[in-house]
Order: sequence, then C-alpha cells, then structure tokens
Amino acid sequence: MEIIVLNDGNLADWQEKARRNVIALGFFDGVHKGHQKVIETARREAERAGVPLDVMSFFPHPKTVLSGGKVKVDYLIPLEEKARLLEEMGVDRFYIVTFTKAFASLSPEAYVEQYLLTFGTDHAVAGYDFSYGFKGEGTIDRLHADSGGRIGVSKVEEVQYRREKISSTRIRAAILGGRIAEVKQLLGRCYTTRAEVSGDCLSLKEYYMLPQSGIYNVRIGTGSAWHDSQIYVDSEEQTISFMKQCLLKQIDQQEIAIEWESRVATHSLYEPVAQ
Repeated sequence: MEIIVLNDGNLADWQEKARRNVIALGFFDGVHKGHQKVIETARREAERAGVPLDVMSFFPHPKTVLSGGKVKVDYLIPLEEKARLLEEMGVDRFYIVTFTKAFASLSPEAYVEQYLLTFGTDHAVAGYDFSYGFKGEGTIDRLHADSGGRIGVSKVEEVQYRREKISSTRIRAAILGGRIAEVKQLLGRCYTTRAEVSGDCLSLKEYYMLPQSGIYNVRIGTGSAWHDSQIYVDSEEQTISFMKQCLLKQIDQQEIAIEWESRVATHSLYEPVAQ
C-alpha cells in the first residue's frame, strides 16, 4: 500500500499521477466497526468496477487546527497503526491530507474538484455524517451534485452496538472508563497499544490512549512472542507497571505491544471491578 501525505507543495504532482479509483472518505480514528463498513463498501465497489481502492483522510484533527492548538484531541491510534489496518483491508493508496486552515476554507465544490475529480475518483463512499468544505457545508448527500454528476456516491448509515452508534467518541469514553470488553466490541478487535520500556515501567507512545486506573489482564507482544501478564495503570500519573516483574527478564527490547483484554481490579490493592 502506498502512503501519500498531501500538502500544498505536492498536490499538483499527485493530481498528475491520478488513476481511476474508488475512494473511502473519513478521519477513521480507530478504524472501528463503522469505519470498517465504509471501507468494505468501497472495496466491493472497487472490485465491481475493476479499479484500485483508495482511502483519503487528514491530519491533524480539524478541532486542533481550527482552535489554533487550544483543543487537544485524544487519538485512538497513530497514523502508522491506521495505515497498517487499512493495508490489511486491501487498500491500495492511503492519502493523508495535511489539514490546514486554508484547506478548511475550500468551498465544497473546490474540495471535490481538487481532491476527488482531479484524482480520478469514479465513486466515493463515506459515512452518513461525513462533511467537507468550508464549515462542513458539503455532505455526502450533495457530493454527486458537487461533482457535476461525475462521481457516484454510496452513503453508509450508522453502525450500532446495543442500540447506540459506534463512534470514536464512544470508544474514547469506554477506554477512559476502563470498559475494555466494550471497546473490543466497538473496534471488532482487542484494543492494542505500543509502549516504551524504561526500567520496570512502561509509557505509551504518542497518539494512544491510556485506560482508567486499575489492574488489567493483557498480552504483551515482544515481536517474537506474546505473553499473558497483568499491569497496573495509574491514569493520573500516566504510568504503567507490571504486577509481576518476572516478565521483564524476557523483554530485551525498548518497545512492546500491549493487547488489552479486561480490567480486573480498580487499583493496586486488588479491589475487584464490579460486574
């Protein structure tokens, strides 16, 4: 999969390299079940048309840019993890538009012209709440008209779990609440983070979220193997430590993966989580 970071400096070059495509549009933070439905819908359309499947997202988050950096967004996963998940889903190109105030000021028609039509898009797929252009005036319902009828459109309705919309916001709340089982249902996979090892403590890498304080059953990935373990999270201090030090002897690297399975106690004194 090609990963292409678009900005004002290289936009024209990539427009010249355009080829026909079906594209999935969205921020896709977490690549949860709702996002997966959007991408799977686009993949089927691409296979039907016999063209590549592309995804177009953007970074940083619009709230951060438009607030002048005053609003901090808690990302579920970093861009490299997002790219890995998209590649597993069969995406051919992953476009990451550098989000700026100038990009945000584009009219809906200008966005469609500069980032879809000139990129060779035959068909666009997005969630029902996707918006684009100045103040989000463009919606998936008007994209076909904004393209002058040249781009086909598929709108994906919301995906629910227990009668509530699956969203990145809901997943963030579940992580912060330590509801790891719910997170797994919303993502369609275990929540997995990467951390750096420093002595007997771990620190999450940038753009991952740390769950609520407590003791968690986890699997630790060392690159060559996975190990069952328990860790203690202190969310106030933003620290993670092993409950048993024996696993440290098996870790000979500075970075590991943490696959979160369940929260079993509210703090280090083993007060059990209410079921």
